Amino acid sequence: METKRPPYQAATNENLFGSSPQVLAAMQQALSSVHGYPTPDATELRRALASKLGVQTDEIVVGSGSAELISLLVRRFCGYDKDGEILTFTPSYPLYCHEAHALRVPCTEIPLTSSYRIDVAALKRQLRPTTRLCFICNPNNPTGTYLTSTELEQVLDLLPAHVTVVVDEAYIEYVTAPDCADAVALLSRYPNLVVLRTFSKAYGLASVRIGYMIAQRHLIEQVLEVKQPYNVNQLAQVAALAALEDEQFLQMTLRATQVGKSKLEQALHKMGVQIWPSQGNFLLLDAGGYSADDIHSYLLANNILVRRADHHTLRLTIGPDEHQLYLLQMLQELLHPARVYATQPLLAQVLDLGYQVQDQPEEATAGAHDLLNRAAEQTDAEGRIAQAFARALVMRCQQGITKDSGNLYASNFGEMDMIAAFNVLVTATPLVTFGHRFANHSIMPAIAGKSSVYLLDLGIGSGLQWFHLMELLAALPGERPSLHLTGIDIPDSSNEDPAYKLRATGSRLAAHAERLGLAFSYTYVATCLEDFDLQSLEIDPSHTLIVNAALTLHHLADELVAIPDQRDRALEQIRELQPQLLTLTEPDSEHNRLDFLPRLRESLRHYHTVFDVLDTLLPADMPERRVIEQEFFGREILNVVAFEGNDRVERHERLDAWQHRLTRNGFKPAPVQVTATRIQEELDLHPQFSLVAQTAGYTLHWKGTNIIAATAWQVAD
Repeated sequence: METKRPPYQAATNENLFGSSPQVLAAMQQALSSVHGYPTPDATELRRALASKLGVQTDEIVVGSGSAELISLLVRRFCGYDKDGEILTFTPSYPLYCHEAHALRVPCTEIPLTSSYRIDVAALKRQLRPTTRLCFICNPNNPTGTYLTSTELEQVLDLLPAHVTVVVDEAYIEYVTAPDCADAVALLSRYPNLVVLRTFSKAYGLASVRIGYMIAQRHLIEQVLEVKQPYNVNQLAQVAALAALEDEQFLQMTLRATQVGKSKLEQALHKMGVQIWPSQGNFLLLDAGGYSADDIHSYLLANNILVRRADHHTLRLTIGPDEHQLYLLQMLQELLHPARVYATQPLLAQVLDLGYQVQDQPEEATAGAHDLLNRAAEQTDAEGRIAQAFARALVMRCQQGITKDSGNLYASNFGEMDMIAAFNVLVTATPLVTFGHRFANHSIMPAIAGKSSVYLLDLGIGSGLQWFHLMELLAALPGERPSLHLTGIDIPDSSNEDPAYKLRATGSRLAAHAERLGLAFSYTYVATCLEDFDLQSLEIDPSHTLIVNAALTLHHLADELVAIPDQRDRALEQIRELQPQLLTLTEPDSEHNRLDFLPRLRESLRHYHTVFDVLDTLLPADMPERRVIEQEFFGREILNVVAFEGNDRVERHERLDAWQHRLTRNGFKPAPVQVTATRIQEELDLHPQFSLVAQTAGYTLHWKGTNIIAATAWQVAD
């Protein structure tokens, strides 16, 4: 009979290298005294900790794990009749808000940036007179990122004296980064600072539940007011003392963790799993193209337990080699190209070639050309998408590629061909009009009863969206508002008059408004959005301002490319304009923060869905379909796959990333004003389409796979 493999418990960040033998011996010896109460306030342990940390004994409280100490802090500073609120960050340790909610205390989670950093400006915006606690996990769980001493001091200097800042250093022993902040060293300078540490992680004592808090005496005294006298059992105290004394075991654990983490990072990168550098005993993973649920379920079925961090990422605890080798074997099986595309060999070959391109791009060139030739012979959706990706992989293998190669606007087709193809894309599919319809139906209630409306379109293109909005306005009974539209879009460098297309758009819209009897005016700005200051627009305060961004903000670089973050800059400027509504439509796919291989897998999932839509809705022999696939979407694929850094302008983000970004920059979801049924009926959607409601709008799905998200936002109070 086959012996069942013991589980790889990689979900809870325990020390998978065990506990010190000295701890086990000390606990065995202490068993004879379990009939008595534990030492009150863990006096002996506090003395040992004070000596190790260079603080006073009465500046330490020992708790039944950090969890009890977190609960005590919430109860003492926010609970019951104190009317206090808590700030923390997301993604981070969830217990801060869980404990707050259990005690009916408001808890606001501020999203981290796309590189998992604290946004100090967002923190400042969320401060309230009633804010009493701010929890900061450093290094952060589950991301493994950390605050430097300078960054932590910046946060501490920002927060007023009435806010107690709790820095949770559960993983501090694992830190190897020399600039990571040591909050204990700052205690003497900040009377509102509390530091939490634990024996559950590096010391291997998770099951006995023991942690400790360090702070100035006046804060310790306040916490003691709500602490039980015998809160930490005697075996835990004995174990912690023995663990402190066994420095050799601690160092062995730290070395083994570091070596195991390094091996795992290299192996995961090679198989195309996104990882982020971590200062903890864990890694955050994103496989690209897979949901966290899919990976979690597969690993769980194979006796590997990992923690889902969100819809797309998982946290994995570093363990001994035998555990990690088994994990890698299971991931290799899950992600193998032949398994991912079992019935589509050309797409499996795209993924397989991606592995070669990552490791040896020059040697992979011949394989990329071979794939391109094979794909050209197969005319179905699989062949056409494989052709687009093969071109992108050929380009990635080449040296000295130019920016124009991945530019949507640098086409070999004529202008009339492009216009005809775009008209087909708009009229025969919902891939563009879904976002238009949702935005327009969200705008109408926002401008109801207003006398004048200012529309600011951040990527107006042909202005197609506004023909429909004008028709909605014209159908209103009674007096209709006057409409002013300012369109921003990049200049056309191929034309002697770079603003020609923008002016032509305005002329068409003005003629349509005249036919409908609407008061309409138009201005335009031919510029890249990142080069323009939205505050320079002269907007009459009497106008109701609506800002629209359809398939455009993802072109802006964020902090992963350069500082300042241009996406955040644009959103900050929009917030300062105080619009009545911001409508945003973006592809629901991650091509921004993922490295090449996971990005290839993610983009293949996304564009395979798009091509399947086109294959279903458009005739196979339609000339415009080739332009749509190989020019519109094909050039996106070129840019996503072949380019890095500033040259990669197709940097889509998933819906939840945009939601975090909008929230962090001072926006909140607007009430959804239109039903999914109305949009489905207006667009006469194919039965394989569905609209899935989300916090700020809807996501368009095809055969259950998400494609595009349309959302509406208001400036938060």
